[in-house]
Formats: sequence, structure tokens, C-alpha cells
Amino acid sequence: MFPGRVEKLSAAIALWGSRNNLTAHPEDPEELAFHVIDCVMPVILAGDEKSLLAGQFEGERRGERRILDLGSGAGFPGLVLAAASDAKFTLVESRRKRASFLRFAAAEMGLSNVVVEMQRAENIRFAEPYDLVTARAFGDATEFFAIAEQALKADGLAMLYASPSLRLSIKVDQIPYQISRRSERIDRILVVRKRT
Repeated sequence: MFPGRVEKLSAAIALWGSRNNLTAHPEDPEELAFHVIDCVMPVILAGDEKSLLAGQFEGERRGERRILDLGSGAGFPGLVLAAASDAKFTLVESRRKRASFLRFAAAEMGLSNVVVEMQRAENIRFAEPYDLVTARAFGDATEFFAIAEQALKADGLAMLYASPSLRLSIKVDQIPYQISRRSERIDRILVVRKRT
């Protein structure tokens, strides 16, 4: 099921990508594979019961898990995570064309666990708290964690995909991993902060 959903996402990116500036090289399968593998790494890492992420992407088995993805853009990581999980996802994107793309891609992928909100992340009013807040290309990491803090349940997690060179003045956990991009190994980290 996951491979078929990702294939539909890739086709949607190839169709919409260059017109809407969704991602660099939207027609390059190797580049899209890099983004998908990077996005799905937290689900893989959550399979280790000792991981800080254990159980974060489960849905019905642990009750309704609610996940918020900020700055969803081309669906990285929100649509990829939703394709690999039965948790409920809210994808937030401020740009109209990208929000339209996300709605189209979610429908093409058959994702009934996704809702897309077109608004700026800093303007969101949270009716119900989330278990997990994610972002991959958010811009300012400190701002991401401040917004996530407002959106999370007590003991919820904020998770930011980043380069190991990221420096923050707040206390966070880092989960390192490596992925391939063409013939090169790329070091990546998930920067995780628990709401207290």
C-alpha cells in the first residue's frame, strides 16, 4: 500500500512540480526517492521500542493519534508520513497553490487520514492539541518549536528534520541517521523536543 501511495505522490509532483515550484527537480526519480526516504525515517526509527519516537505513528491501536505538519509544501514529510501511518494528519500550508496541490495529492493517494489547512503556521488557533508536530523545511527552528509548543498535548513531541549543523539554544534530543543521495551518504538528524 505504501509503495503505491508514494508512486501516486511522485506522479502528482511530476505533474504539478515545475508549474508550482514544489521541489527542485520534480521530474527526477532519484531526487524524489531521497525526499521520500528522508521523510519516512521517523516511522522506521519508531519501530525500535526504545526510541523516543516509539508509538508516535500508530493510529487506531493506541487511540486516535493526531499529527500536525507545518509548512507541508510538496507533502514532505506530511503526505509521506500519512501514507505510512494510520494516525490523523493535519497539513498546514500558507500558499494557495501548494495547499491545492496537497489536497489533490492526498485524494490521488487515497489518504482519508489527511486534512489540509491553508494558513500561516503562526496564525493557527488550536482547537484540540496534537500528539506530534512535524516540519522538514520550516525556516526558523526556534519559531517552529515555539509554535509546536502551543499545539502539543502535555508530553507531546515536536520533531524537526535537520542537518547536524543546526544549533539551538533550547534543550532538545537529536536522533541521527544517514541516507544515500546519488552516490553520497548524507548525515541527517531528527531534532525532538518534548512538551512538559
